[in-house]
Amino acid sequence: MRFLLIPVLLPFIVLTGCADQKQIGQQPNIVFILSDDVGWADLNVYDPLERGYYETPNLNQLASQSMRFTDAYASASCSPTRAALMSGQYYPHQPVYDVGPVAPGLMIPAPNTDDLPPEKITLAEALKTGGYETGFIGKWHIGNAPINGPSEQGFDLNIGGYSALSPRWSGGYFEPNNNKFIDDAEEGEYLTNYLTRKAVTFIEEHQEDPFYLHLSYYSVHVPLQAPEDRIEKFRQKQGTGGHDNPTYAAMLESLDDGVGQIMETLERLNLDDNTILVFYSDNGGFGGYSSVGVTDPKMDITDNAPLRNGKLSFYEGGIRVPLMVRWPGVVTPGTQCNEPVIHVDMYPTLLEAVQLDRPDGYLLDGVSIMPLLKDPEANLNREALYWHFPGYTQKGFEGGPQSVIRSGPWKLIKRYEDNSLELYNLEEDIGETKNMVDTQPAIRTRLKNKLEEWLNEVDAPMPKHKDT
Repeated sequence: MRFLLIPVLLPFIVLTGCADQKQIGQQPNIVFILSDDVGWADLNVYDPLERGYYETPNLNQLASQSMRFTDAYASASCSPTRAALMSGQYYPHQPVYDVGPVAPGLMIPAPNTDDLPPEKITLAEALKTGGYETGFIGKWHIGNAPINGPSEQGFDLNIGGYSALSPRWSGGYFEPNNNKFIDDAEEGEYLTNYLTRKAVTFIEEHQEDPFYLHLSYYSVHVPLQAPEDRIEKFRQKQGTGGHDNPTYAAMLESLDDGVGQIMETLERLNLDDNTILVFYSDNGGFGGYSSVGVTDPKMDITDNAPLRNGKLSFYEGGIRVPLMVRWPGVVTPGTQCNEPVIHVDMYPTLLEAVQLDRPDGYLLDGVSIMPLLKDPEANLNREALYWHFPGYTQKGFEGGPQSVIRSGPWKLIKRYEDNSLELYNLEEDIGETKNMVDTQPAIRTRLKNKLEEWLNEVDAPMPKHKDT
């Protein structure tokens, strides 16, 4: 049985299946590809507006071979998603809810950390118990060596993984060797190309072993930098609908090329049928903030329409992401699943896919989506998905401290500065334009009570008013 994860918006994973594992005597490999800031509508196969300025042919091909999730979710920013993927836990069961130090605001925020505690049992550590060789390549951003880095959290190989916010902290995309965990890049080698090259090498060197490769691209996070010939190509195209930045388009194309090389490598080595491949993104795209009055061109890099807002926002543009899973023999190629799934589901799913037990006594907040991978019409029978954000980001336009619940088609946002509520039916209003909090009192009360029950159950840290 082979297992594939399907891109919903923006990271990438490869997993292999259980039945084949028994037939050939080898556990399935896992390739998890995670992109940075790739928006739900940035991929051609997701964009309902069919803008066509960006070019993602390899991800389009992956979608044709995978199950594509339309309602896949992450956190609104980088580090919380990465902490959830690695730990299998929501905030506050793991302590990361934002990137870097929290910003000041009208309320006193709850404390935040960038570091995933070493006592958490990561997915890599769980897979190692099953004999997996583990490799981390790219952006980590949930702690540093010698305590919280990839090598301390279960990865046999770490290339490029530390807590830098973006490549600008290490010199940019054309200076990979300024990253303290990269020392063999060629002069001027583009970082995305370098990470792909090292990922190909890892796969080649471990083709006889069961392996888990977590390929975590820095792209398409700022600074906006790409090879000049690619940029020039997109200068010659007409942009539309907020998809019009040639450098961003070039970065996305380079990422897409990298995904294509990984797929080609797996096929060349006859590993594609025994590898689970997942593509995922850490949060929504960086742009689309006009609804909150932000028109700075340095921030309006892409557009997530028809979704509202973007990265750092808990509207759909900030948290709904691409997810695709390819798994020959298990996942029917070219299928679509509309069941809501979220980052904490990846850990239990992959363990079940490779037939490993969950760590004894360790809490996992997600559920396995294996029923969906076998049948896109299946139902997980889960009551709700949750987000809790008790602070402020440095950008200051995410809406301040808030908690969010999605249950079925309904989504409720509770804001703590004024205790206001917003209620949306995402099946009828994907752009969150109609706040139904006053017209649907029964649903409002049900979701509010369910959200508050969950917050009490997890003992969620709360922001405080400054006069209390």
